[in-house]
Amino acid sequence: MFSTLLVLLSVATLGCALHLPIGPEFLLKNGPIKRIYGGKNTPIEKIPWQVSLQNNGSHVCGGVIYSKNIIITAAHCVDKKNPRIFDVRVGSSTSNNGGSVIKVEKITVHDSYTSRSTVEYDIALLLLSSPLEMGPAVKAIPLAESVPNDGAVVLVSGWGRTDTETIAKYLKSVYANIVNREECARAYGDKQFTQVTICAASPGKDSCSCDSGGPLVYEGKLVGIVSYGFGCADPRHPGVYTNIVELRKWIKDEAKKLSSI
Repeated sequence: MFSTLLVLLSVATLGCALHLPIGPEFLLKNGPIKRIYGGKNTPIEKIPWQVSLQNNGSHVCGGVIYSKNIIITAAHCVDKKNPRIFDVRVGSSTSNNGGSVIKVEKITVHDSYTSRSTVEYDIALLLLSSPLEMGPAVKAIPLAESVPNDGAVVLVSGWGRTDTETIAKYLKSVYANIVNREECARAYGDKQFTQVTICAASPGKDSCSCDSGGPLVYEGKLVGIVSYGFGCADPRHPGVYTNIVELRKWIKDEAKKLSSI
């Protein structure tokens, strides 16, 4: 079954978090699969809520501005790690320069994300050491209140792997379509996909490794966080995202707790 085969990895040699639903025997035979494909360069002013989560100055994951001092990202990017190793770069279209860099003060991972052998509840909040200066290139994004219908057009972005770059030099974005949850579950051989996940896909277009934690956006609101997938733009396997609508209350409650520290 899917749950027994799932392996989630952080690949330090690549400097990126990698979240893969594949078994170790596949990795040994073929090496790691790198999961934005088919996207285009996009200035940060068009996606001002996008951030680069960095470890020792290197981009490892994406993230999303929730408020002036809270960032949303994927749990597998930060789980069981010391927050002091992370910084967040905001307000720049490139992940390695420009904008502002702020240290991460504290990390909160969803309690139901118990280990790297699960993909449910793949979400974490980061408390920044100092508040962001908001502006045209640095803005919070509102949380969606309802899940888009199947087929709805959504936007995913990040500095992740492309068909020509291990890490994109310039922020990229791509449009995809919401995929029916049951159809997505069948694609992964798992009939137990819950409401905390949503899927999106489009021919030749997808998020990839190092896009993890980045935003999936519908009509200007955050509907998902990049979580995992099998390959990049694999036509048989849609990208899987953490469902922000289902976790909206958790985000609001935990952000309030973090902000009061």
